[in-house]
Parts: sequence; C-alpha cells; structure tokens
Amino acid sequence: MDSWQPSNPVERRFMLAHEDALAFAEQPLAKLFYWQANEDDLHLLNTYFQVQQENGCCTMQFTDDFTSGDKYAALIAQNIINFYDQRRDGSLAQGIEADWQVPEKENGTTETQYLLQIAHSLMQHHPDIFPGFLWVFSPGNLKSLSKTESWLDELLTETLSGEWASDRIRFVVYTMETDLFTKLSDSHPQAVYRVNGQYHCENVPREMIAESNERGDSGKFRRLFVELTETLKNNDPQRLENLSKAALAITNNARWFDQSVVVHLIGGAAYLKWQDKPRSLQAYGEALTSAEQAKEEGHPAGNKLIVNALFGICSVYYMNKEYDVAASYYDRIPEFSLADADYILTVEADRMRAECWDKAKSPANAFSAAFEGIDAGLNMEPELRKQSSLPILTHWLYKHIGLTNLRYGEMREKFALLYGDDWEQFVSLDPLKSSQEEEKRV
Repeated sequence: MDSWQPSNPVERRFMLAHEDALAFAEQPLAKLFYWQANEDDLHLLNTYFQVQQENGCCTMQFTDDFTSGDKYAALIAQNIINFYDQRRDGSLAQGIEADWQVPEKENGTTETQYLLQIAHSLMQHHPDIFPGFLWVFSPGNLKSLSKTESWLDELLTETLSGEWASDRIRFVVYTMETDLFTKLSDSHPQAVYRVNGQYHCENVPREMIAESNERGDSGKFRRLFVELTETLKNNDPQRLENLSKAALAITNNARWFDQSVVVHLIGGAAYLKWQDKPRSLQAYGEALTSAEQAKEEGHPAGNKLIVNALFGICSVYYMNKEYDVAASYYDRIPEFSLADADYILTVEADRMRAECWDKAKSPANAFSAAFEGIDAGLNMEPELRKQSSLPILTHWLYKHIGLTNLRYGEMREKFALLYGDDWEQFVSLDPLKSSQEEEKRV
C-alpha cells in the first residue's frame, strides 16, 4: 500500500486532498479543520469524505441545514443515535454486543453539551469501535455565518475545557465560504487549522482526455465535448458555434443521436443564457429532432432525451413570457416521462403546465394539469415526494381552486391520500415562502 502511486488526474487530486487531511491530523493541538475550496473542488471533498465514512464508524458527515446552534447540535445527536440503531441488528448478528443505551439528558444541559455527552458515552461503551470521532460538517445551507461561527466557538470551548472535554473528538468544516472563521481563529488560534484547498478539479476532464489512449471519432468527440462544456462559463458565441459544428459532424456521421442531443442542449442553454432567443430555440428544436431519432433507433434513454429537449424549448418561451406556447410544449412532456415511470419529471412538467396555463388565462387547462401532476405524485415513493416539486404544486392548487369549483371535492380526496387526514396543514403553507421566512428568522 505504501508503494501505491496515483495513476490518473482524479487519483492525484485525491492524494493531494488526503495529504491536506493528514497535515491536520498531525497537528496535536488542532481541533477544527476549516477546509475552504471552490465549487469544483468541493465535489472532490464530498467524495473524499464519503469514502472515509464507508471505511469506518469514526468519521461521520452531517449535511443538515444549519439554522441555529441548538437545532444543529440536536440534529447531529439524533443522527448519531439513528446511525447506531440502524446497525444494532447487524452488529448483534456478527457477535458484537450492540447494547449501548442513549444517556439521559440532565436539566440545564445544553444541546451541544448533550451531543458531546453522547459521544463520550459511545467511546466509553465501545472503545474498540469508537476510539474517537471525526465529525465532518458540510451544511447544505449555512443561512447565518455569524451564528455558525458562534456555535463552533461553543463546541470548541466545550471540547477544550468543558465537562466533556476530549482530545479524541475533532471536527472538519468544508465550504466555499472564504471569511467564515475570522473571529474563531482569533479566539482559538491553535485549535483552528485552516487550508485553502486548490486542486483545480475543473481541469480534470482535459487532463483525462490528454492522458487517454482513445483515438478516432470517439476520442475527437470527447475532446470537443470538454471544450463545449467550457463555453457555458464564458461569452464566446462564435467558439460555441465552431465547436458545435465540429462535434455534430462526428455524431451525425456516426449516427450517435444521443450525443447530438447533448451538443444541442449545451448550445440551447448557452444561447438562453446570452438571451439569444432565436438561436436558443433553434438549438433546442434540433435537440428534439435528434432525440426523436434516438428513440426511433431504440435508444434506452430516448424518452428522457425527448423530455430534456422539450424542457429546454419550454424554458425559452417561459422566459419570454409566451406562456400559452410554453404550456403547449409542457403538455407534451408527460407522454414521455410517464413512459419511463419518471414521476418526478412528470410532476415538474405538470406543475409548470398549470402555472403557464394559469398565466395564459386558461384555468380549466391549468386545473387539469395540476390534477394530473397530483396523480403522478400518488405513484411516487412517499420519501421522494418532499424532494420533488409536488409540495409546490399542491399548494398552488389549494390556493387557486375555489370552494365552488366542481373539482374541489376531488382535490380534498387526493390531498388526503397524499398527506393524510390533516392534509390542510401541509398544503396551506407555501414551501418557498416558508423557507425564506425561516431564513429571515434565523
């Protein structure tokens, strides 16, 4: 293992990240590793810690949104308890005495102190399994940087000198934020270890292709595709056009219709970003034609390719406030998304159909689309519903349909199937406004 050497651009970057992690581990007084990285490099750190988690119980990653210190500490504590409970039966089957019990929380104990109490209890009960902890915080939404820093200050203080102080618990926070821990570093200069990770992951595709032995049309197309994706980050329409022509010359000649779709979709998105409506519509229209050809050829992703192209066309008309035309294209999507039993995309298409028909002053079509979206939602796995746009759709229908509407009773029945008898408390709240209000309160 010691003689192993990275053999490709991805492995080389993993090694660089691992070296930064080892540098933190070798600092005896460091408790908190503040790992700052840009958006591209953040994906590398995500994967790095996923691997660390899979290789042992001591590394735990928490991605819950940070709203306040108490709530975040309580969420982490519950995640740790759930982690143990979910593995209890499997551990018992392997002969491990998984009989740890959650310690009682005493009056006056803060959520942060209780979190550390749970950690100490686990380390004491299972010293072989939990000799220590590395808690990795990567909140999906920080919402309040000052409150995040304040809570981390509390956490550090407790682990350095509180009742549950320990040199076996360490923390990592990785984020794109560049000025998150100025005060924290001043308060705990030896405990906070900071690295500005620079791994240049944006160059990986080019390096992979440069090191690849792939030749012929496939190799040429991959090189062109990498350059095409880079045009989304700059404003060079002429370069986009030249690269698209070169890539399409290969895909059309080889009858790689699925790859032609991808090329056209990139063009459509770029022209839409540059507010060039005619070219964006042309690119998305050509994507649709290529997607239909792929489907005719029996490509397994034919329906999804058509759906993506149609969504692209819809976005152009929607952004230009041509809601009736956008609605007519959204109307075409469910035929193909339902053919793949893709209820998430179906619900989103139906939600946008309803909104567009409503803006186009066609309420009957709007309600019809909304009800079809709810039917798609009923076919969705319950745990996926909250992750889809179904809550937005059901709130829209609740706010728009009147008591005198002939379909009001049908709506109540479907909502009861979705959310239970207390459905009104779910659909009456706007999920978008609720999130914004929560952020303001925090």
